[in-house]
Amino acid sequence: MRRHARRPRALLGVVTAVVVLLGAEVGLGLSGVGTAYNVDDIGSWRFVANLRDSESRGPRDQHSFRVTTNGDGLRTSLAVARSPGTRRVAIMGDSTVFGWGVDDGGSVADGATAALPPSIEVLNAGQPGYSSTMAAWLFDEVVAAYQPDVTVLFVPMHDTNLVLVSDREAMEGGGGGPAAGLRVFLARNSHIYALLRGWIFDGTDRPWLMPDQASGEPRVPRVSDAERTKALAGMAARAAGWAGTVWVGYLPFKQDIEGPGGERPTAAWANTWSAEHHAPVADLRGCCVGQAGLVLADQPGHLTREGNAAAGRALAALLVAQLPGAQ
Repeated sequence: MRRHARRPRALLGVVTAVVVLLGAEVGLGLSGVGTAYNVDDIGSWRFVANLRDSESRGPRDQHSFRVTTNGDGLRTSLAVARSPGTRRVAIMGDSTVFGWGVDDGGSVADGATAALPPSIEVLNAGQPGYSSTMAAWLFDEVVAAYQPDVTVLFVPMHDTNLVLVSDREAMEGGGGGPAAGLRVFLARNSHIYALLRGWIFDGTDRPWLMPDQASGEPRVPRVSDAERTKALAGMAARAAGWAGTVWVGYLPFKQDIEGPGGERPTAAWANTWSAEHHAPVADLRGCCVGQAGLVLADQPGHLTREGNAAAGRALAALLVAQLPGAQ
């Protein structure tokens, strides 16, 4: 009898604990404590469409620049339908591909276009803040309609940022097993979880950390190698429908220009993926070592107009060497 009497008490304890936790969640939410994960903090967006010579300036920029976009929010003047007899190359990635900080006409795509024959068009499909996962989403949503013969994804450094919820998890939920699913659920929904993070770990107010800034808190890369493989495989399968190919590549950063830049964290992955898909790695990091004036003074993570032109010329040389009859 006593053994059976304990069961209602245990059940009552569980119910009481659940009620208390739910009450705490509601109370914290009403008091203004947010959840740990906010998708707007990470940056998965598309640039405003149909801008015409619009002034743009980031919160940390010391200068503004002029931007024009088409109806798809891409920084290009190319139409979806190409001219007869032309081939098309799409370059994708983050703000380095977009040409952040430079006026229209000064992006990597513009530099490549100037160095290529008129029969090869270059579509600028870079977007500020993007990861490889978001680039793959944009490819499906927008870029595929342009049917590029070659799509070059310049692997964003954003991929290695440490976050609570990876971009693919944000889109699809925790697909890495029960532990990943629980982490994603708590990060997205629990105010208590957000409060506890702030008490236990440093830097929890930062939506992402650099790989060398780990605070002991369980975080994941914004895009893992496996997630990037999945994203690129989807792009390659879609492009095969019109006989297109997908390459990966790297644009130069300040440290590459000043030299030696060192290896990128995703380089081993890029070499493996390219070998398996019989595609070159568009590694442009050595295009302009030792040259001055190629990096923005107020945004050293981005190239100047001259820097983008140098990288564009290197890309053009690679395309001419790889595409039959491109001379």
